[in-house]
Amino acid sequence: MENMSVQPEAEPLDTTASTDASHADLTQGQIETLRTSAAAVTGELQALGEKVSALVAAVEALGPVSSGRASAGKAPDPFSPAPEVDDSMVMTVTVSPLPELAMAAVAETTLRNLPGVRQVTGVKREGDWAMFTLDVSPGTDLITEMKAAMPVRFRVTESTPGAISLELQWAW
Repeated sequence: MENMSVQPEAEPLDTTASTDASHADLTQGQIETLRTSAAAVTGELQALGEKVSALVAAVEALGPVSSGRASAGKAPDPFSPAPEVDDSMVMTVTVSPLPELAMAAVAETTLRNLPGVRQVTGVKREGDWAMFTLDVSPGTDLITEMKAAMPVRFRVTESTPGAISLELQWAW
C-alpha cells in the first residue's frame, strides 16, 4: 500500500510585489480568507490521514484471509456461555456477510468505538464472516449501541446473553 502523507502548507503568495492580473483583483482580506481556508483543509486532511492509518492497522490486525471459500457463510456456533471477568463481560459478535476485508475492518472499527466496549480482545475471520470477542462493560446494550453506530443496517439473527449474530444489509 502506498504511504499516504499530508504535505505541509504551500508557501504563501507574495502579494506585495505581485502585478499579475489574476492577483490584482484580490483584496488583502480575500487573500487572508484563502489562507485560513487552506489551513483548515490541511487540518482536515491530516485528520483523515490519521483515520486511514487507523483503518489500515485494523485491517492488518485481522490477519490473513482464508483462501478456501468452502466454509463461506457458515459461521461457527459462538453461543457458549460467556464468563464474567471481574466487572466486565466477554461477548462474541459474529458478523456476516463480509465479502471484502475492508468491510470487516469497518465492522471492527465500529465495535471498537462503541461506548460499552472496553476492547476487542480477539478477531477471527473466515470466508465471508468474522467473529469478534469483546470485553464489554456490564449492563451494556450492544444491539442498541450498534444500531446507533453501524454505518450499515443489520438484522440480528441470534442473540444470547454472551453472543450476538448479525446479518449486515450492505447496499449494493
